[in-house]
Amino acid sequence: MNTSRFISVSLALLATALPASFAAQSATSAPAPQWEHTGWGGGGWFWATAYHPTKSGTIYIGLDVGGVAKTTDHGLTWKIVNNGLTNYAAYSLAVDRKNPETVYVATEDGLHKSTDGAATWKLLPSTRRAELRITGERNHSVRSIAVDPTDGNILYAATPGGKIYKSTDTGETWSVVFEKKSPGTAAPAPFHAVAVSAKNPALVVAATDDSGLVLSEDAGRTWRELDTPKKASSAMFAETDSSVMFGSFYKDGIWKSTDTGKTWTRLTEGVPANATFREIAVSPANTLDVYAIGSTVLVSNDGGKSWKQSMTLNADLTGNPTRHYNGEEPTTNIVHPMNITFNPTNPKELFISSDWRAAWSGDGGTTWHERERGADISCITDIRFSKGRAYTTAMDEGTLVSEDNGKTWRQLWPLKYLPDTSGHYWRIAVNTIDGVDQIVSAASPWNTPLRRVVFSADGGKTFTDTISGLPDYIPTANTMWGQGHPRALAVDPNDPRIVYLGLDGDATEGKSGGGIFKSEDGGATWKQLPNQPSSRRMYYGLAVDPTDSKRIFWGACAANGGVHRTQDGGKTWERVFDKESYVWNIHVTKEGVIYCGGSQLWRSTDHGTTWSQVGELPAGRSVVGIETDPRDAKTVWISQTTWNASAIGGIYKTSDAGVTWQDITGDIPYSKPQVLRFNPETNELWSGWVGLYKIKQ
Repeated sequence: MNTSRFISVSLALLATALPASFAAQSATSAPAPQWEHTGWGGGGWFWATAYHPTKSGTIYIGLDVGGVAKTTDHGLTWKIVNNGLTNYAAYSLAVDRKNPETVYVATEDGLHKSTDGAATWKLLPSTRRAELRITGERNHSVRSIAVDPTDGNILYAATPGGKIYKSTDTGETWSVVFEKKSPGTAAPAPFHAVAVSAKNPALVVAATDDSGLVLSEDAGRTWRELDTPKKASSAMFAETDSSVMFGSFYKDGIWKSTDTGKTWTRLTEGVPANATFREIAVSPANTLDVYAIGSTVLVSNDGGKSWKQSMTLNADLTGNPTRHYNGEEPTTNIVHPMNITFNPTNPKELFISSDWRAAWSGDGGTTWHERERGADISCITDIRFSKGRAYTTAMDEGTLVSEDNGKTWRQLWPLKYLPDTSGHYWRIAVNTIDGVDQIVSAASPWNTPLRRVVFSADGGKTFTDTISGLPDYIPTANTMWGQGHPRALAVDPNDPRIVYLGLDGDATEGKSGGGIFKSEDGGATWKQLPNQPSSRRMYYGLAVDPTDSKRIFWGACAANGGVHRTQDGGKTWERVFDKESYVWNIHVTKEGVIYCGGSQLWRSTDHGTTWSQVGELPAGRSVVGIETDPRDAKTVWISQTTWNASAIGGIYKTSDAGVTWQDITGDIPYSKPQVLRFNPETNELWSGWVGLYKIKQ
């Protein structure tokens, strides 16, 4: 399975100033638009977690691409709480015992602080990656921030840059208290975790990538390397006895010291021979209760002398309807656990952040229950509506349907892990033929080296996958992400059996490449168009003109980028728009008006012959989501994104064909969606990328 769902594109994407037409809208006193979550829970990596120090049911989790989520009912329901975050990649969390509403989250952009229980966040400026690099980073950060349990002013940070920092003013200023220089020009090895003893806060321990555990006994003034394996992932002091320490060391297992780190013993009884370990945790109420997570979940009730495995998870198939790990089975395993945390008011209650499904236990880890409803990190790639039903596709998860306007969802495919169909799904097309929804979606399977189409002719009751007529290899020449993906899909509005598929990748010697493929049987078989645009590097840009089915538009990126047009069904192509070299998406209205999105929004009212810019959108972003109201041609919605984990983006609406724009980003937790779809049946605009949301219009 892919572990990273976002791939950077080389563009300048940091400008944030709003044009005057937007500033005027933003200055009004009208309440901010309110979005409603309408997706499911899960869909990615729950990376970090921490309990509130005093409120029994309150837990925080850090999402790999979605920011921070919070629950107040022991994980039964969650809400994304990103107000003020500058970055959505949240890889480490810490809470302040002395000031229980103070929370810290380490993101790829730096350390953020909240003093109101995650209702709002503030970036601590000096911690940014370009400055001190007190960041949370994928595959480096395990538990990288620690607050002194006896003094909330004091913080420690173990950084990916191989340094330990200390702050004595709640993170406003920092000083380096430990670093290990690398030989020559080699980059310093990362530090993964840091912990402070509650019994004796002068004791601080950090887990490093090449020096094992390092210990300070004087609150960070001096440090010494301990006699442990050299690659450490985490360490912990027993709550009531600071001489008792535990460490986790990836493939080198679990170790314990009873003399403040002077000597160490490897704990092996009951530990699987090939297990690797990421984090160790000791119950704050009973030093004998110890937990270790990594490739498995282990529980010890005798201080580490013996261990037993406990990783069976009772799945919540309503809250998270996806089926890859468990199919229709009511139980699965906890997969790739990342952090484990205790409820301080009831240490028998634990929570594990992990891949796909988060886990809660109320009995000390004997049984585990999936709990992440509302903690949505699904990467939605398309949304479609048909007679009261909503359909979506998502990276990693597949194709799903809701028959109650987004309250609940049901997986259409895949229904279990299948090498041919499990993976990233892109666009979806839904058309009603003879009263039945015909569904077509395109996929990039994880573990099969061929792109394919999955389709259903009976409303999703059954499905078939096909590669008929598609490339027998994965194109790599002139692709957006290093290899071709079938990200674009367009149906002929005048004949729903005719479907076009866009797969990026130029032809090479002896290989036909990607480009545009045509199906005349609803997606069952495909044929590559004999002639192709001069660039086949694309994102979502493919559309058929409803006023003339032979007129097709293709959005290309980089060299020969822009909009390409055919007026003879693909026999010949011409480049008709070159004002921008990256065109991310194309949308054609029923009247034949064409919109394309680059760094700005562009419109053509003469079938692509001439183009004009539609207003002046905020600079330094990419227009990816484009939608129009089928009942009112003057109403247009667009979304802007940036191609990294930053929170720079927005959603905008015009009701006068672009003369003025309204910022309707409002309180949506993820401000830069890539998919916008309007449902005229409910007068709702739906938004998708990280998470699925909707708003009345």
